[in-house]
Amino acid sequence: MIPDHLVIDNILPRLPSNSLALCRCVSKLWSSMIRRPNYDLLFPVKSPAPPRLLWAVEDAGDLLICSSPQPQNLDQNFSLDITLHHTHSSKDFYKLCRPVGGLICLQHIEKEHIEKDHTFAVICNPITGESLTLPKQRKERIKSEWKDGKAAYSFGYDPIDKQFKVLCVTWSYRGSQNWPGQYQVLTLGTGKENLLWRKIQCHTSHYALEDNGICINGVLYYPAKTFSGNYTVVCFDVRSEKFSFINIAQELATKMDKPFVLVDYKSKLGAGVEYVREGHFELCVLDDAEEHRWSKMKHLGPIHFVKKSERAAAVVCPQYYVNGPFYFFWGDLEINKQIRVRVEFLDLEACCRVHTFSNFVEDEKLM
Repeated sequence: MIPDHLVIDNILPRLPSNSLALCRCVSKLWSSMIRRPNYDLLFPVKSPAPPRLLWAVEDAGDLLICSSPQPQNLDQNFSLDITLHHTHSSKDFYKLCRPVGGLICLQHIEKEHIEKDHTFAVICNPITGESLTLPKQRKERIKSEWKDGKAAYSFGYDPIDKQFKVLCVTWSYRGSQNWPGQYQVLTLGTGKENLLWRKIQCHTSHYALEDNGICINGVLYYPAKTFSGNYTVVCFDVRSEKFSFINIAQELATKMDKPFVLVDYKSKLGAGVEYVREGHFELCVLDDAEEHRWSKMKHLGPIHFVKKSERAAAVVCPQYYVNGPFYFFWGDLEINKQIRVRVEFLDLEACCRVHTFSNFVEDEKLM
């Protein structure tokens, strides 16, 4: 029998992540040692890898999880090679939340379920391939069968208690009319036995809009509409599990029906609106959350997705890949300069949907 201290000090730290995953099957003790959050306490802290671009490509029934280097030089156009990490089934895949702490959250809808009212989320580490399917949620139906249900998942991280949490908002709708539902939260623990949804209260009934939200310094932000008809940005404190709301400037509220996205701009919340016909992107930055004060900046460019990087850079990427060269734009929002980058994709079908996220930091810690 090998002493535990030798296992911890001399064996486990030298193993690659896929071997560590197998070691969790040896015993409950080994499993508890290797899982988060004990990993950082037991194993040497490695220097983080440079931020990369994370790609999720829906291709012929598969969801390809890939990454590539992130552009560093704005002086010349160049090409990037894609690294394929893992392939998942895209059956019933619906949405992808922004990466948080090296993990991603995939939302699925069971279209073939007999009642067609179940949805579930899968937490995945794009690098190790480890995944965790969360308990299914029944989309809320109120009083009558002619109402359908919707569900929206958002993924956040509490940097103080070092906990990942998933927020699920469910509600009912018919056409353009919506009815209040439920708010539930799940904390990722140590193992499947602790995966439980808990109902929480929100004093302002609302339903989430298309953007899945973004987590900045322990606060999860997502655009929503209250059942009184007002547009707002919901602030969910991941640690306290309390809701608050930020008023949207009237000028911005009138544009919520346009392509809309929340971004992290220098650790501040930004709200971006795309003007397709005019060919530019307008960014509003929240300067003061308590005073609900926003500042506005305008940036030119055919922007479809804007994601955060530490240099206030943006990745501008088409939503679909069609046969032929695939290009995206990478630029600096402060100096309004961008370059065109060619991506050498894998062998794909004629038309694929592409999800792109910048500033992704790889993390091989096991869940």
